[in-house]
Amino acid sequence: MNPLCIHVPDCGGCTSQQIPYSDQLIQKQAVIEKLFDVPIPPIIACKEPYRYRNKMEFSFSQDKAGRRYVGLILRKSRGKVFNLQECLISPSWMSEALQRVRAWWESTPLSAFNFRNGQGALRTLTLREGRRTGGRLAMLTVSGDPRFGLTRAQLNGFVRALNDPQMSIFLRVQQAISGKPTQFYEMHLAGPDHITEKLYLQGRMLTFKISPTSFFQPNTEQAEVLYNQAIEIANIRPKATVYDLYCGTATLGMAFALKAEKVVAIELNPHAVFDGKTNAEVNGISNIDIQCGDVGKLLSESSVLQPDLAIVDPPRPGLDPLAVAALKRLMPQHILYISCNPETQAQNIAELSEYQIIYVQPVDQFPHTPHIENIVLLLRF
Repeated sequence: MNPLCIHVPDCGGCTSQQIPYSDQLIQKQAVIEKLFDVPIPPIIACKEPYRYRNKMEFSFSQDKAGRRYVGLILRKSRGKVFNLQECLISPSWMSEALQRVRAWWESTPLSAFNFRNGQGALRTLTLREGRRTGGRLAMLTVSGDPRFGLTRAQLNGFVRALNDPQMSIFLRVQQAISGKPTQFYEMHLAGPDHITEKLYLQGRMLTFKISPTSFFQPNTEQAEVLYNQAIEIANIRPKATVYDLYCGTATLGMAFALKAEKVVAIELNPHAVFDGKTNAEVNGISNIDIQCGDVGKLLSESSVLQPDLAIVDPPRPGLDPLAVAALKRLMPQHILYISCNPETQAQNIAELSEYQIIYVQPVDQFPHTPHIENIVLLLRF
């Protein structure tokens, strides 16, 4: 099969475009069946395998000759960036915005940040959109070293280059000092201070505010499928108490709150927590308590309720040992484990020896890539 994208096979993003989509699904199904020794229903396909992403992050780079690159990472390279012209898994406007930012960069003396020596200004460009609302967001991440700070004129030029008065535009300063935690500072440059997205969950259309650094599933349409499938699999009773861990903006927790008596949601990112509380208020959901903090530490406190169901949707590395230990103490009747990395998911489930797998459902969130989203429902012995 001839891939549609001109950057195949050089790009490290889509590594499977040359494989028919039906065969990609077969391969992903086989991965899940190898990891989990239980009957597994067919993977849920993505209806639109192109133009599905609502978020992209592009990198800035320069070589020794001073040539400038902004785009994605080359396949099988050690972080080498190529000048991207198109990306068929993201909306076309994102590639167009990238070209305008590249032209702006060429008009300035700014250099790309060099990870080896810590010099240079420009790190990444993040673009996001509300698929259902049309909102657009751009965030330029730069070095926190004052020697490489951008001038007001350069920032104004960046805003003008995007050429969209309705776009939410931000500057993010990443300050990395040896021996200290990395600090991030955000500055609102132009347009609305956030975007919104809508998901149809449990028979209701819910609205979600998304700040520039808040997590939101990068495939809006398939996130709707994933979350509704998760709720159906969990099949909670009306009086249930649910914990939503690593909740992001508490999207899934709010969907469960439409059925449960009480939901407690925990998230480390304070921006996501703020968005989550706003979203609960906007959607008229009062039976959810969204808390900011580390999952493992908060679950170690004696004041936690014993839930009927705990939802875990951790980052790719999976649950840390403190979170696994806290789940063992919490002892919910069911655990609903959603993961974008089934390998670490399987490893964590093996650690939860008090639980047995009663249902597994893979979902293809990311066509043309090796990534798989997987739902596992566990029952305590």
